[in-house]
Amino acid sequence: MKKQLDLRGLTCPEPVLKTKKVVDQADVKEVEALVDSEVSVQNLARLARSQNLHFQSSRENGHHKVLISKDQTGTVQTQSETAAAATRDGAGGTIIFISKDSFGQGNSASPEKDHDFSLNLLNVFLQTVHQSGHEVRAVLLANSGVKLMDPQSPHQQVLSDLARGGVEVLACGLCLDYYGLKEKVKTEQITNMFAICEYLFAADKVLSP
Repeated sequence: MKKQLDLRGLTCPEPVLKTKKVVDQADVKEVEALVDSEVSVQNLARLARSQNLHFQSSRENGHHKVLISKDQTGTVQTQSETAAAATRDGAGGTIIFISKDSFGQGNSASPEKDHDFSLNLLNVFLQTVHQSGHEVRAVLLANSGVKLMDPQSPHQQVLSDLARGGVEVLACGLCLDYYGLKEKVKTEQITNMFAICEYLFAADKVLSP
């Protein structure tokens, strides 16, 4: 059976959650969804990849049409099977999850000075991770942590260096929107809370400075 969804106008992560709910239905073989942004297309593509589903997208009449289909047997992996496959493919690994724009929190009579120090300390942490030789699968940013993605941020250089080294650097789209940064970040680096949860549950290790 084929299901059609109109997900236009919905905020992240609703398009992904509604699509997954339909995909999980045993009698559904194919889902055709309409979305209104490239970010939603990328998020649905990640959903399809995470469950080994076929994915196609096209742009029509000002919106995007996404087609997600199961394999020829019409089966979809359970959550445990998906996690196991992810681990076999090296998708577990170490995840760095940053939910604020500072490393820890100071405790003095000068909170502004403390924040500046903690901001710099976070940069030192990321530089150390980059130079340490340890393998990192992804850096995930949420809440005020997405401020690190600002092109004017002092963290931009090290995040770019990590990305060039093969580390996925992804930021929560809802958070970017809240802080007015969504238009400043590459579409392929914008993710959603569902995908962030999938990364964290599949990880072998999560570091959160």
